[in-house]
Amino acid sequence: MAIPNDVNAALGLSTIPPSIDSICMPPKRDLIIDPEGSTFLICHELCSQHLTCPPIRRNNSDTADPPPENVHRLSVLLDEQTGILRSAEFDNVKWEGDCRRASIADVLKVHEFKYVEHISQLCSEIPDHPSAIAHLDSDTGISRWSFEAAMRAAGSVCEAVDRVMAGDFRNAFCAIRPPGHHAGPRGVVKCEKDPEGSHGFCLLNNVAIGAAYARSMYRNDGIKKVAIIDFDVHHGNGTEAVIRNLVPTMDKATIRLPFALGSIEVPRYRPWLDETDIENVFFASAHGYGPRQLVHHMGPHPGWFYPSSGRSFTSPSVVSSVETPSIEEFIMTQSWIRLGEEARMHCTKVINIGLSLPVPGEIPGMQRVETRDAYRKNILPHLLEFNPDIIFISAGFDAHKRDEMNFGYVGMVEEDYEWLTEQLVKVANTCCNGRIISVLEGGYRIHGGIVSPFARSVASHVRGLMEGGNSRELYDCAESEWESRFEREMIEERERKRQLRMERLIRPYGSLSKRLHHATDPPPAPSTVEPSAVLAPTDMDELMQLPLVQNVNNDGNVAIPLGVGAKDDEDDSRPSKRKRNQVDYKELYELMKKEGLA
Repeated sequence: MAIPNDVNAALGLSTIPPSIDSICMPPKRDLIIDPEGSTFLICHELCSQHLTCPPIRRNNSDTADPPPENVHRLSVLLDEQTGILRSAEFDNVKWEGDCRRASIADVLKVHEFKYVEHISQLCSEIPDHPSAIAHLDSDTGISRWSFEAAMRAAGSVCEAVDRVMAGDFRNAFCAIRPPGHHAGPRGVVKCEKDPEGSHGFCLLNNVAIGAAYARSMYRNDGIKKVAIIDFDVHHGNGTEAVIRNLVPTMDKATIRLPFALGSIEVPRYRPWLDETDIENVFFASAHGYGPRQLVHHMGPHPGWFYPSSGRSFTSPSVVSSVETPSIEEFIMTQSWIRLGEEARMHCTKVINIGLSLPVPGEIPGMQRVETRDAYRKNILPHLLEFNPDIIFISAGFDAHKRDEMNFGYVGMVEEDYEWLTEQLVKVANTCCNGRIISVLEGGYRIHGGIVSPFARSVASHVRGLMEGGNSRELYDCAESEWESRFEREMIEERERKRQLRMERLIRPYGSLSKRLHHATDPPPAPSTVEPSAVLAPTDMDELMQLPLVQNVNNDGNVAIPLGVGAKDDEDDSRPSKRKRNQVDYKELYELMKKEGLA
């Protein structure tokens, strides 16, 4: 948005916004051919039947605290009386409370059948009772209807794809659970720093199943390139593992027998459509990466932030072409083995931005700018260059600064979620007629219900989608660069003014503490200590520690010195419970002039 020239001087900024001519303005709209779009919201009722703990009751000391991922996450969003998405602001969205079950063929494009069968069997063996809970690991609880809820959640994403592709809606938001972006082809995804891994509350990778469905089902309707953007605070390691499984690989394992050694080789390959998947699928994630907290280098390591993967990395195939086998040799695993592990890793289009913890003493607000710049400089330009035909969002809201699950990483607020949604809408307007499918992932700070950080963040995201349905604004890199410089200068200017206010606040109190010490302290005894080694108190803490009562009169009245050179008022005949000292304002004024305060 352009800023009038007459207020530039008042803002005191060295940069000016780009001119109107340099901004990519959308063409004039024909409201008959291109009418106002709307947003589609979908959630199946079985998503609320995925129970991860016994029924949650208030003031029940007999039960432990519920896990972060519980049924109340959807209640604060969808409840008819108290859900934030049921408020009048969102009356214009289209609600759908029913959807089809995901096809097993669509699920098997992403997951291996053995894993899907394992989850199904576990859930079928659990009694149909609210308190009957089993656990896949220490994090992930399941109940009788958890597998069906996961299948309906994945089906909701496929249903949203159908509605958007039919032209009924410009974008969609799937308010579903269980989440899915930590679920890999075989469920748990392991890494070097976490060789055991965990499910991370996830059963089926909903966003990957929806993306694979869109690429295969609508390949003749203009959907060739598919992009997935993950802004959950945790690395979407499951989605990345699914993307890397678009390349044929060979898993090897060694078996040790009493009298021999053996090896087993198992090929791994889950294509979505054909051998061109690796060129037409894009994945980007900005998340926290590093230790759970900053500690001294000599202290014990506090452990890694979950899931311990996702260091900053940009695949060479994102910025340039890389060597791949010919189409004739593509499905031959041996052709890929000859390329080597590193070459196979570089074939897929993957961007990871690992954000670190804020450093102590960092300028307040700079962490949010760094997060925005991670998208402005490292993700959005590459996404624009990729030119997707449809964009999927893994929408996790646990990066909010009030959410305890992020351990201080990222530190977004509601305004940042709306800003990021607007940027993705601009890219979608530029590349794919605004087609966006957003899928709920994390976000666990639900205390407060409709005013909780989770509820407000989801509302900001959906608000951005709703406004995007009516907007045709295009993404402009020059405007994004100016916005980054503008935000940095505003934060630096605000910090400079804050420091000046602190100096002005501390300076007079420092001088006053010096005068009070000189007026009340007894004469110093002779000492061999050099004068330079004696420091007068200048900070606020020492001032507050000074005694309030300096002397007591014979009649018991308290006398407090109000200035240097004050004298007792012996002639004051006015009735008063407390005798006050007179102040020589002339002498005080001269003293203030010497100290530069007048």
